Amino acid sequence: MRSFILLLLFASTNVLAGEPALLKVMTLNVAHARSDGPSQLFQSEDQAMLNLWKIVDVLKLEEPHVAAFQEIDKNSFWNGRFNHTEFLAEHANYPHHFSGAHIEGDNLKYGTALISRLSMKETTSVKFDRPFARPRKGFVVSTARWPESNNIDVDIVSVHFDFLRHNQRLKEAKKLIAVLEDRSNPRIIMGDLNSDYGGDNQLIPLLEDALGASTWEPHAEIVTFPKRQKRLDWVLVSNDIEIVSHAILSDTLSDHLAVVAELRLREI
Repeated sequence: MRSFILLLLFASTNVLAGEPALLKVMTLNVAHARSDGPSQLFQSEDQAMLNLWKIVDVLKLEEPHVAAFQEIDKNSFWNGRFNHTEFLAEHANYPHHFSGAHIEGDNLKYGTALISRLSMKETTSVKFDRPFARPRKGFVVSTARWPESNNIDVDIVSVHFDFLRHNQRLKEAKKLIAVLEDRSNPRIIMGDLNSDYGGDNQLIPLLEDALGASTWEPHAEIVTFPKRQKRLDWVLVSNDIEIVSHAILSDTLSDHLAVVAELRLREI
């Protein structure tokens, strides 16, 4: 009998060990490390670093496997001329990171980024066409291995869409779709989409339809940009991934609130 019980325990452990773990992700518009200040032009390098340390503390507390950032600087005159992605990755103990500069010139270099506890490969940075009289946006994408899975890769995106015009955002979304359609892995799309859901806002439904994606309670009254009481920051996943939990953090890290989600891989 004792041997039979041990055999059952061993078999049960193997089954559980074979199940992919939950994947925890986070997205935040860093707002050039100005926290909720009016402008990064009016703060010192020391203040920018203090604001980044607040993000480090949240990363250590929440422990996402992967974090996506937008409006994050690589080498800009207005907040210290240092790589903020590298700073966050180093001090929050993330061995892998990748950042893309969608704006380069006039002593500015910034864009979107990913930091990860999972190894990353096939990293790509894509710039959108620059709209008239405002900054260019873009995205980065990387492939990571889902933790404790049987060799299942997932594509992870950090994206920032135009803040002003809906038609510009739709053009940018179509470029994102074109890039992702050439990649066959399950997908996680995170970032500041500068759009809420429903009504005349067809951006997120376009992404859902084109990429077979979904998000957490799209019609819920969730706020990630308190200044306008809007939900601008999103986590979307392809249909082979389930969002198990979703939370908006109350920490004042920028003018946006961080979004944290736990994801489960469906059977493929």
